[in-house]
Amino acid sequence: MFGSALLASVIVAQAPASPASRAAEELGLGPVLDSVVHQGVTYVALGRGGIAVLKLDGASPQLVRRIEEGRRFVRLVVVGQSLLAIEQREEAHAFSLATPEQPRPDSLAAALGSARDLTVVTQAPPPHAPPPTAAPSSTRLTVTAVHDGDVTLSGGALAGLGEGSRVRVRTQDSREVVLRVIESREDTAIARLGRGENVRVGDTAVVTDAPATARLFFPEPGVPRLRYGFHARPFLALDAKTREGQSARAGGLLLDAFIAWRPGDLPLVLSAQLDPVGFGLGTGLRHSPGSAYVAAAYSTDFLEVGIGMGALFGQKECSTQFDFDPNTYEPINPRTVCDSNAGVSFQQVLRLGALDGFHLAWNSAILSRDNQFRFGSGRGEVQVPLTPSLSLFGAGGGSASGWNFGELGVRSFIKGTGGSGTTVLSASLGVVSLSDGTGEALTGPSIAIGIERRP
Repeated sequence: MFGSALLASVIVAQAPASPASRAAEELGLGPVLDSVVHQGVTYVALGRGGIAVLKLDGASPQLVRRIEEGRRFVRLVVVGQSLLAIEQREEAHAFSLATPEQPRPDSLAAALGSARDLTVVTQAPPPHAPPPTAAPSSTRLTVTAVHDGDVTLSGGALAGLGEGSRVRVRTQDSREVVLRVIESREDTAIARLGRGENVRVGDTAVVTDAPATARLFFPEPGVPRLRYGFHARPFLALDAKTREGQSARAGGLLLDAFIAWRPGDLPLVLSAQLDPVGFGLGTGLRHSPGSAYVAAAYSTDFLEVGIGMGALFGQKECSTQFDFDPNTYEPINPRTVCDSNAGVSFQQVLRLGALDGFHLAWNSAILSRDNQFRFGSGRGEVQVPLTPSLSLFGAGGGSASGWNFGELGVRSFIKGTGGSGTTVLSASLGVVSLSDGTGEALTGPSIAIGIERRP
């Protein structure tokens, strides 16, 4: 039994890695005693017995197989191309007490068969040392590591932290978040960031009874210091025609690109954006409508409103016009007349709701042309969070310069939870149309992808 206790102490001191524990919990495999990774495959020693072979590189964990289910392994080590599994066993041995002062090995079968009731004679064990006393909740902890939403804290069970405990973290920019502990060891613990929450190494924390601050629809992440990214919408034009009216295999691209920067701690965001720019190919006719602007906005967790200046551009639409003879009414004096909806624009920017939660966003441009103001462009977006890492969004818009689109897609955190170090992936299906210049518009379905980085 001493060997079992020793092995148990090793297990407590070397708790399994949280990804393996979370995967086993999601797959209903029960508690994990140890785990090891080799060439992308994770091997997990299960508390219920046996070894589970898992693949954790996909969107969800996959159980490949289970081996040796009737045996209890407490330690796994990879040696070269071999998996060394240490098994915990409990065996009974018999000793003759005919002479109590001199126990001698005896047959276990004889010992069990000599009496109907088995009486075990033993000496009272020495008193156990009292369990370590948890530190009071006022003990200050420190964030020692942050990786993909997992926050490692400098205290564990000895600091009063267990699974389900909560800690209040005060960040270096004077914000506070309350996190839930998902794994606790003797001297360290791991807590999980919620959507939009961000902490850094060196932030301080204390144990608290306050509820976790993670919110799905209205997180309070603060405005990121720097964001940049793109969203590309390639499309195939349906029923496209050349200048001569011949059928053509044509297509194009409608591209967004942006950068947004928050200087200092002011509620101010400076941004520049291609919003968007289109290119058409395959008909021999040029299509290149687009919009671009720079803006300054007052920006908080749940509101952004700003103004800016930009430009709309695209190909001119040219046609032949005639005068008519007043007597014969026949066309005379042919001439080429070109019209364009390009020029300087004034931009408006609006966001209602959280950047990484539920929000409605709108931006529009007023075109200054021919000594008057005209509608230039407008586009909107609505985003609805579905899970802590996944959102559904719909967007669309159009412009006088000749770009139009509508799309429905998903947006997911593939790294981070919204703060520094976050990477966001967007994917959508929709329709794109480019209608500037001469000839028919290029219109067709698009499959889009976008990336946003927050360094």
